[in-house]
Amino acid sequence: MPTDRIRKIIQSVLKETSATSQGGASFSPGAGEQYATPRAFNKNKNAKGAATKYYYKLGYKPVPDKIKGSGLEVKQLFEVEPVNEMNNFQQERIAAFDDIETRLNAIYPLVSNAKNETVEYYNEHPGSYDIFKSTEMILDYLKNIETLLTSTK
Repeated sequence: MPTDRIRKIIQSVLKETSATSQGGASFSPGAGEQYATPRAFNKNKNAKGAATKYYYKLGYKPVPDKIKGSGLEVKQLFEVEPVNEMNNFQQERIAAFDDIETRLNAIYPLVSNAKNETVEYYNEHPGSYDIFKSTEMILDYLKNIETLLTSTK
């Protein structure tokens, strides 16, 4: 049997239905991939919407990006402060060093006076082993301060 005759017999027995028009809608594809709605995607990516959209015809308007007078303040999360401006924390930390320098300068005469008073005390009490001013404690504090200032993170 020739193939044309077999094909005619099968077509007469079976009724073929189109896969693209089963729901009653007709769509005839051309070459390549196509969409049933040619205006489904706007080529202009910056467009806010087309005036031909149905909801515009009903009177709806798009929501504005910023509503004036709403009383809401929007702050971006992870907002970076400008690098060239120092914030309050940094200013306070730098000002603390000025205070440290002032206090250290005020300590010099106190150390000199304490030395003179200790010399006078030991001159008055030649065999004494009393501690008049605690030099060990002062030296420990100074070593700790030096360690803090020379350590790196």
